[in-house]
Amino acid sequence: MIRIESAAPQNMQEKFPDCDTNMTQSHEGFSKYWTPKQFIGKIVFDNKGNDCGKIHSLHINPQTFAVSGIMAKKMLSKEYFVSRGYFEEINESGLHLNSIPIKPNDKVIDTEGKNMGKVIKINLNSETNKLESLEVKLGFKSRMVLSCNIVGVGEKITVKS
Repeated sequence: MIRIESAAPQNMQEKFPDCDTNMTQSHEGFSKYWTPKQFIGKIVFDNKGNDCGKIHSLHINPQTFAVSGIMAKKMLSKEYFVSRGYFEEINESGLHLNSIPIKPNDKVIDTEGKNMGKVIKINLNSETNKLESLEVKLGFKSRMVLSCNIVGVGEKITVKS
């Protein structure tokens, strides 16, 4: 949290009664504005209420200074990016998403139920943060699955064969 020391004259409160001149006061509760410290460590929940890990870092757009997404991590899995478009709400309990995110180690099956492996890499468009493809590994073989071939995301990711 950034702390600003005020050098305001002592009579500032008399001149501006509606203004808070005690700028060194720290607000640890949740208000209209959040600090990065308040986000880090929050639990990420999918739209069904399942724990998807914790927020590890924020990604901030340098042009607009807005949060463009987060990096989340669950236990021993790899970090993964969740774009701001998936955010539903953040509150004291955590960040709630509007869908189920695709995460490293998610199982991938084809439309007939055949195991295709696990997600080892998620490839996003660097301009839009939209999913372009998944790298899926089964045994020693890995393959790319284009986002247009994904037909369902739930407990497993279903793709066209």
